[in-house]
Amino acid sequence: MLRLSDASSARLVEVFSSLQGEGLRVGERQIFVRLGGCNLHCDYCDEPDAIAIPSGKAESAARVKAAIARLDRGHRHRCVSWTGGEPLLHAAFLAPLMRWAHERGLENYLETNGTLPAAMRALAPLCNVVAMDVKLPSSTGRATWDLHRAFLEEAPRGTFVKVVLAARSTEAEWRKVLSLMRGAPRRLPLVLQPATAMHGADTIPPKRCLRFESMARRVVRDVRVVPQWHHYWRLP
Repeated sequence: MLRLSDASSARLVEVFSSLQGEGLRVGERQIFVRLGGCNLHCDYCDEPDAIAIPSGKAESAARVKAAIARLDRGHRHRCVSWTGGEPLLHAAFLAPLMRWAHERGLENYLETNGTLPAAMRALAPLCNVVAMDVKLPSSTGRATWDLHRAFLEEAPRGTFVKVVLAARSTEAEWRKVLSLMRGAPRRLPLVLQPATAMHGADTIPPKRCLRFESMARRVVRDVRVVPQWHHYWRLP
């Protein structure tokens, strides 16, 4: 059974400053707080050391705050990216940290696999940006459509949907993604992210990716194809 963090400590993998390599804010310098543990195991995961349970080291909120303050002191950042693993496994721990980040003038950017709607409901008022993945069964080995649908009901303004596309991604799966987008409570941007060829994952052929992009434009107003930029530059 998955063991969630409490409010006093969480499994911390690392805190660092780097450029956002994915999604709508690609290229923006952010402070990344990577938390350990995940409830999914995607075959293209680029942080395999962070998905094991347990992973990282149990740390207090005070240690996380000190690390963020030290990084922000040297180079002013726009936001903190709460990532993992799956950060919503640590919702009770994150809530006071997100409030503290706002008090420092920092935005909260949450990266999530979009399968924990109750945790999203708790943190939604504190999030400025939510990068929500929709996970395809061909990459995770399980269907999570109902969880994604419930998650979209809780996702706040500032959410965008990201789908990692691998060689095995199918058109049938993509039609389900577009059905989710069509049924969402509000219009959301959609990012197609070709899987980076690493950890045994084969990326989607460009022609098929552009076919998916063309299909999406019939349903979604804001559609973009954004590869993982940071891997090309070998950034953390």
